[in-house]
Amino acid sequence: MTTHTAQAGAATVSQRLARWVTDLRFEDLPEDVVDRTQMLILDQLGLQIRGATLPNVQPVRRLSELAPGPDQSTVTGAERRTSPAQAAWVNGTLGSACEFDDAHELAWHTSSAVVPAALALTERDGASGRDLLVAVVAGVQVMCLLGAVASQGMLRTGWHGSKVMGVFGAAAAAGKVLDLDAEQLAHAFGIAASDAGGTMEYDRSGGEVKRLHAGVASRSGTEAALLAQAGLTGPAAILEGDRGIFAMFAGTADTAPLERGWDRWHILDTVFRFYPTVGTIHAPLDLVKQLRAEHGIEDWRTVTTIRVGLADVVVGHGAHITRPTDAISAQFSLAFSTALQLVTGRNAPQDYMDPRRWNDPEILAAADLVQPYAIAIPAGDSFLSSRVEITLHDGRSFERYQAGFTGHPARPATRADVTAKFRDNTGGVISDARAQAVIDAVCGLAGTGQVRSLAALLAM
Repeated sequence: MTTHTAQAGAATVSQRLARWVTDLRFEDLPEDVVDRTQMLILDQLGLQIRGATLPNVQPVRRLSELAPGPDQSTVTGAERRTSPAQAAWVNGTLGSACEFDDAHELAWHTSSAVVPAALALTERDGASGRDLLVAVVAGVQVMCLLGAVASQGMLRTGWHGSKVMGVFGAAAAAGKVLDLDAEQLAHAFGIAASDAGGTMEYDRSGGEVKRLHAGVASRSGTEAALLAQAGLTGPAAILEGDRGIFAMFAGTADTAPLERGWDRWHILDTVFRFYPTVGTIHAPLDLVKQLRAEHGIEDWRTVTTIRVGLADVVVGHGAHITRPTDAISAQFSLAFSTALQLVTGRNAPQDYMDPRRWNDPEILAAADLVQPYAIAIPAGDSFLSSRVEITLHDGRSFERYQAGFTGHPARPATRADVTAKFRDNTGGVISDARAQAVIDAVCGLAGTGQVRSLAALLAM
């Protein structure tokens, strides 16, 4: 892998990132990186197809229809095309509509910001599947390198990392498709930074606005690349400067974590989510499911308490909400998700969208059994690990610790897992034949065909 650590004293961080992106070629990508990127694109497209049917993001679809753009880029689930920036906005929002998109410990959520930007421009420009793959890898890599520095600081202070870093990932992907040179792309990063932001108050008091974060990041990054192509400029030290992203959003000037990250393909550390919830509660949900199955705990009424040990920083990101008032607060609630599994035997996406579930007395009673607390995570384990102890009325108690969760690099997803999730998300929305055509098109992106044939399958 090409690195630019030697330039640390001669160029700013955004200039070095821009040089890495512009130097990247499809031939540089190892086979496992290509395979993972295809899986991420397939997962994201399945979520967009499902997202087009969900009530919580219909305001975005309706607003976009009031401002029709040129016939250039497909809006998933629609009968029209529009500008690349608007398509990226809508599609990124759809892809994050169900809290089911991929995650990353450094960059939080990448594909819902990066894939829509790359796909919109590769479609418009008649680019190849290989161009799409390289652009996605570039965007994810940029988000992760920035996240190595800023992620933990943003989590502590309440900035939504995937929104803050998403504008840069989308700009990198868009800039790669547009074939910007390194100077132009560095300016695109400087431009995109002015649209970085997004607080996480939604994980305390709800609000569906969180769904917009990926779409807005995707749109902003796309527009930043197009503006840089047209000649607009941005601050060279926008990342490490005194008033740059690292200082303002993460409260740090230490770029050492970024320097240690150049030599890794960070896309390989992506997490696939198999519960439609915030990633911080997946390990507990895995553990509750396992313990119930192993010990025959069928009736939740036999349970006295469910103690859930989480990393300290995680307790504040998913454990505060016990009474959901909308889909986002339901999906961020450890108590509600655990109770939903106890009462219904599953964590179905549609149940998180159903107000009757939020107010179900039985589910709320089961939610009151959940007791989160902070634990020290063993060295080397993911901070998304957990310990669960279930105590029954008869005095028996069952406990287990798990590092990571299903879909996490510690317990990686397979292509079959991701394909099955895609089929679940698209079932009843598009035909089985069209679903298979999307799968085949995504799996064939490393060939020489254009992206337009794939994009056409996403229209309705």
